[in-house]
Amino acid sequence: MGAASHRIMGLEYKWIAAVTVMIGTFMTLLDTTIVDITLPKMISSLNTDTYGVQWVVISYMIGSAVAMTAVGWLGAATSYKAVYIAGFGIFVVCSALCGQAANLETMVFARLLQGIGEGLVVPISMTYLFLVFPKEEAGLAMGIYGLGASFAPALGPTIGGFITEHLNWRWIFYVNLPVGAVGLAMALALLREVKPEDEKSWPFDWPGFVLLAVALGSLITLLSKGQEKGWLQSDMILALIVLFVFSGASFLAWEKRRNYPVIDISLFRDRTFAISVASLALFSLTLYGIYFLLPLYMERLRGYPTLISGLILFPGSVAMGIALIVGGILTDRADIRLMGIVCMIAFAAASFFFGTLDLYTPKFTLVYMFALWGMAAGPLFPILTTGGLSRLPEASINMGSAIQNVSRLVAGSIGTALATTVLERRMAHFQETFSAATTPANQDLMWALEQAKRYFAGKGYPPADAATLAKTLFAGLIKAKAGFVAFQAAFKIMALLALTALPLLLFFNAARARKGIPSH
Repeated sequence: MGAASHRIMGLEYKWIAAVTVMIGTFMTLLDTTIVDITLPKMISSLNTDTYGVQWVVISYMIGSAVAMTAVGWLGAATSYKAVYIAGFGIFVVCSALCGQAANLETMVFARLLQGIGEGLVVPISMTYLFLVFPKEEAGLAMGIYGLGASFAPALGPTIGGFITEHLNWRWIFYVNLPVGAVGLAMALALLREVKPEDEKSWPFDWPGFVLLAVALGSLITLLSKGQEKGWLQSDMILALIVLFVFSGASFLAWEKRRNYPVIDISLFRDRTFAISVASLALFSLTLYGIYFLLPLYMERLRGYPTLISGLILFPGSVAMGIALIVGGILTDRADIRLMGIVCMIAFAAASFFFGTLDLYTPKFTLVYMFALWGMAAGPLFPILTTGGLSRLPEASINMGSAIQNVSRLVAGSIGTALATTVLERRMAHFQETFSAATTPANQDLMWALEQAKRYFAGKGYPPADAATLAKTLFAGLIKAKAGFVAFQAAFKIMALLALTALPLLLFFNAARARKGIPSH
């Protein structure tokens, strides 16, 4: 469309388009993590408990995953601009419904619809940027897009903590209204249609869509509730596993016979695209697992207030944003395969570094550790997305971006569930192990316990109370030690999972631009 030559008010159109679609992408993806840090505040307002309030997160992910599977067809049947505006409009309206929710049922329904809005905005924005930028700047386009995909979730805890501390948890939804109104007005006024001329619409595959929606919904739910329900010991989890396997297998069997599938599996015939999807999934698994673990470590183990935890993470979020842009620019100029291998090793090493955190790690150490991790993670998003989409025909980019984003979302759910399971099981194991060591045979421990009794007795407590306080103190110390050792184990396992992407990246094609795609 000659995007590079078109200007509005002296600015190249690609930058106008980038700012416009990134408002929606940033806002919708911010809501994937901004809610997490405010969930405890919602419990009393929505008259629910810890397990019930988790559905505020789960419903959003399900709505997003299901909507993403239809983006390929919607973009081809209508227009990319229309899909973006519709998705962002749904998100903004449902943000108001979330803020007004008086009970859990209303909140879950509103979050499901809000997630549908996100599921339309995110992949269509990715496609739009990839097409509106010249082919030699594809990496820069994906670096800009990564500001939403990775930088927004990183900022979520900081912004959520600040809003909750100074206003009310409902304002994490209300702030979407003025920003969303501006973003929608800009989209209506400034966005142009960039749909490829050779992209044709096709009949919508309703049976395939329903089967895939059931498979994704059951998978996300069982991953989110598995630890709470006891995994295979729960009838609910077993039923969800059966439902997922049946619907997933039925979907694959059905799609093989369709001329117009809801998800074009034939795209995986391109090795580089298949590797990009698998590597992006492994990267997202680790990324979202650590996003989940870090606030828990700071608030649950170290006792930091929500706002302080958010401020600790803020410099790292900024570092990640800068690294995303720099990584995108380098992706257009360097060997993608080499960059991917180097950055994945750095990302895994920085993730493994979190395994050294303990009860006494200073705040400043946490700040620079997260900053290093953000700088290592930043370039990976443009590398993995650009490398995969660069090999697809222009008419297939919308479908390819939807596949990449669904894999990112599902992998993020798996990473969060895995981090939860490892953390809880390791904590229980270590606490049992350490408690078992508190026997009269452990002379050093008995000596320390006796000193604690004398301390409390010296404070004026009767002997019986002093003994009880000493035992309570040691029980708390055991629990704290089990906690930080469990966090260390969880961080290290997340890091090792990132390393499993390295063998795949050895076969990643080093092409730097879309092949066979006309420039704009």
